[in-house]
Amino acid sequence: MDKKITAILGLGIFLLFVGGLAKSIGQMPFAVIVVIVSALAIYGVYEELRSDKDVEDS
Repeated sequence: MDKKITAILGLGIFLLFVGGLAKSIGQMPFAVIVVIVSALAIYGVYEELRSDKDVEDS
């Protein structure tokens, strides 16, 4: 449970930080990179939490 809370909190802080950077810089290529990296970060957290759930269930 602690890992889930930490992962979601860390992901939220990361998304707020890079989103703020994208907004302040205001350039489209950087915004595209931020969107791609954010999607990969969300997927990475999802996979990690899913694999932890599978380990706990077995």
